[in-house]
Amino acid sequence: MNTVLKDVVAVQSPNSVNVIGHLTWYSLSEMLITRDELRQKMLSAGLGEGFMPHEIRLPDAFRRATSDKHRRRVSEGVIENYLFREVSSDNSMIQRNIVCETVDQKGRRLAYDGNAATLVLDKTSANVTVSATSPLAAELARDAVTKFEIYRNNYGSHTIRSVLTNILKSMAPTPVRPTGGIYFVPAQYTDRLEAMLRFMKLLDHGEGEKVPLIDTGDMRNLVTRKLLDHLRETLRTCEEGAERQLTKSQMKELLENARSVANNFTQYREIVTGDLAEMERLVSALRTKVGEALVNMAV
Repeated sequence: MNTVLKDVVAVQSPNSVNVIGHLTWYSLSEMLITRDELRQKMLSAGLGEGFMPHEIRLPDAFRRATSDKHRRRVSEGVIENYLFREVSSDNSMIQRNIVCETVDQKGRRLAYDGNAATLVLDKTSANVTVSATSPLAAELARDAVTKFEIYRNNYGSHTIRSVLTNILKSMAPTPVRPTGGIYFVPAQYTDRLEAMLRFMKLLDHGEGEKVPLIDTGDMRNLVTRKLLDHLRETLRTCEEGAERQLTKSQMKELLENARSVANNFTQYREIVTGDLAEMERLVSALRTKVGEALVNMAV
């Protein structure tokens, strides 16, 4: 962060000068929040309900609650691995089993119990029935049921981070660090950015900041360099994605991101400096790559 911010021009009263945009960053600790609480905080922050996540589905909450792994040492060199595995699923139920695999230090399996515990979710009643053949498996199953009751009524940090990512993506962001975490947002999105940061503070488990970039040659050059890097990296990712034979859902996400990056370029024409030919070439290449990929996916 220090490398990025060392040459940034900041002022106490950005309203009195021309600001081309803001550098922004945020973080979120582990948390739980109900749908009603989340909606109220988004409304209070001025974000509206457009970024609300989908309602929590019982199957998703059940699978999330039955996803932990547990390892116990039985004796010198011998351990037991307890893992959840899905056995059956239809319109009315989901069955997840706890399996116990006993292995030695070299990884050789000594025993395998595929029914150490059975958990069945009734999708209609939202009840979970449990049976177990060992005390530890029974304890793990009870813990999973407790988590299910929590997760069916609360969003976790993973979902809230996805919400924040969607809000950020709606503001034509450009990463200013190779590893991400700090983004430039053009000035026309200042109101939405401020609403997002208000939302972060209302969560009690989040924080976010913004630093205005004043309209100077150095700041415009900074944004230009970072936008070029972003366009090149996005194009490279698209090309590699086509070669790696990603799943349709992975490819769809990659292409949606590439299309968004290409479309966001129009928000930067009045900001970037120098010859725009290279940027326009990269944007054109991105759109071509996205079009080719969509045709291939449809075949």
